[in-house]
Amino acid sequence: MRIAFDLDDTLLCSRYRFPTELPTRSFFARVISYEQLREGTKELFEFCKAQGWQTWIYTTSYRTPGYIRRIFWLYGIRLDGVINQSIHERKVSVRSSKYPPTFGIDVLIDDSKGVEMEGQKYSFKVCCIKVNEES
Repeated sequence: MRIAFDLDDTLLCSRYRFPTELPTRSFFARVISYEQLREGTKELFEFCKAQGWQTWIYTTSYRTPGYIRRIFWLYGIRLDGVINQSIHERKVSVRSSKYPPTFGIDVLIDDSKGVEMEGQKYSFKVCCIKVNEES
């Protein structure tokens, strides 16, 4: 199975604040600029890997795949794939903010109700998580 995660307000703080992980590679984290992952992300990705699932990132941001991979590397997480907005625009022909079938993604984890509606419209699986607005 190939599972993809959104970044902003799903795994990275953007509009909302939530508890974050401490990077595994703390020396490098002090040297390079990075964004902090939501607490529990490393454990979640380890669980996915133990099931034999591929873990991907699918974001509408223009952060480069290298930058995104570097963030996760700081936490000891290896990604199987990264799709940013630039890649999406080049590869996807459907008028949708995200379209996981183009990349062989079985399930997309996202916080956006709009993406959830697109999943219903275009028949792809979305697990829409709730964001804690109080944190």
